[in-house]
Amino acid sequence: MNLLDTVIGAISPLWGVRRWQARQAMEHIRAFEGAKRGRRTAGWNTPGTSANSEALMSLAVLRNRSRALVRDNPWCKKALESWVGNVVGQGITCNLTSHKRLGKKFKRWANSRQCDADGDLNLYGLQALAARTLWESGEVLVRVRWRRKEDRLIVPVQFQVLEPDFLDSEKTQDLKGGGYIIGGKEYNAIGQLEAFWLFDRHPGELGRLSSSAASRRIPADQVIHLFRKTRPGQVRGVPELAPVIMRARDLDDYEDAELTRKKVEACFTAFISGADTGASGVGAVSKEQDGRTVEKVAPGIIKRLAAGESITFGQPTPSGGYPDYTRDQRRALAAGSGVTYEMLTGDYSQVNYSSSRAGLLEFRRNAEGFQWLTFIPGLCEPMVRYFLQAAELAGLGELEEDFDLDFTTPRWDWVDPVKDMIGELLEVASGAKSLSELARRRGMDPQQMWAELAADYKRLEELGIPINLNNLVTLAGRFDTEPPINRKDKTEP
Repeated sequence: MNLLDTVIGAISPLWGVRRWQARQAMEHIRAFEGAKRGRRTAGWNTPGTSANSEALMSLAVLRNRSRALVRDNPWCKKALESWVGNVVGQGITCNLTSHKRLGKKFKRWANSRQCDADGDLNLYGLQALAARTLWESGEVLVRVRWRRKEDRLIVPVQFQVLEPDFLDSEKTQDLKGGGYIIGGKEYNAIGQLEAFWLFDRHPGELGRLSSSAASRRIPADQVIHLFRKTRPGQVRGVPELAPVIMRARDLDDYEDAELTRKKVEACFTAFISGADTGASGVGAVSKEQDGRTVEKVAPGIIKRLAAGESITFGQPTPSGGYPDYTRDQRRALAAGSGVTYEMLTGDYSQVNYSSSRAGLLEFRRNAEGFQWLTFIPGLCEPMVRYFLQAAELAGLGELEEDFDLDFTTPRWDWVDPVKDMIGELLEVASGAKSLSELARRRGMDPQQMWAELAADYKRLEELGIPINLNNLVTLAGRFDTEPPINRKDKTEP
């Protein structure tokens, strides 16, 4: 009963009874158990806020705590490294094979550090840095930096990866004409993104007075903002560790407490009892501030006890349930951070081949979804489009506006290469999968692969070197062992 019901009951008991009866009737009408109110749900705060109201008030704290966990917690750091290594790996490449000259320029530009405004990474390093920042901080900003001809770059454009701290989260207001700013992002009257409000320097930079910093308006076509959108209307991203931040912290505290207990128990080596309270002569003697005698025992020491004395050695208390509890907590940490338990810990003692493979396949499906639904359209494609625009400005060639881009994600190694390869080739032989798709899933550009194979076969044939690649599979699943370059047309007698 709340305060209002108490007051009403004191003034008019009849009204109080009617209110109580009405409340009980409402609870009975609620069909869903999860919507009922009672002692089980007391203290459960479930506000009906929007995605932005929910996130903007907590973003800074979530980011800082997530970074602290990645910095200090080995499990969180391992989760981050595993996720980035599988999503980006050595890089998500773009195949500009239909434009040979531009394709060579792009490959040279992407593999060089000219694409990085800071001059430290190539294009694929920038991808990894962006993915790492997104996972750790919930979102990432990429500034598009246009350069002059005098800078002598392959194309006059560079990218600068920024942490989301540069985005003025406190900038939220209505604008004239129906536009508005929310969380540092400016929209027009029909909800189209117009600009970002960014700080010139990181608000937490050493020696910076944040109170005197002011954000500036940057047009939207000069910034790439990448985050995982999970709710309609969401304009900012939250760290991947958000659901398990407290769990990871509590696990750290629990392990620290367990370690401290073990250290304290290990300090008490032996207890000597007897009529005489003086030193026993078992070990080196010292006195504490309160006058009590403390003896230290060294390894290999042999001493005779005086008459009436006895010695009892300390028995550390076993940590019952410690492995099971920490394992369950790490499973929850893995589930909340988007990786498998085995990837998080490197512990495969609880799984067999089939269960390990099933978990890995599920993780890869989730990773592929992020690659093709968020990372490639949100970061990789805009970067390549800016390169094409810069190449056209530099006079390297004109392209059609609807120029299609073909991306290849990094390959994932098979758990059992022989069995998995046979399965892949059976799909190709049955027509369920093309060789080009197989090549892309292995992280290769199909056109480049065909060209290399043709050149290799031709060169080997010129040198008279026989090969046996066993590269064809029958529908029965057996290899065709006759080398392609040595095969001749044969007729039955």
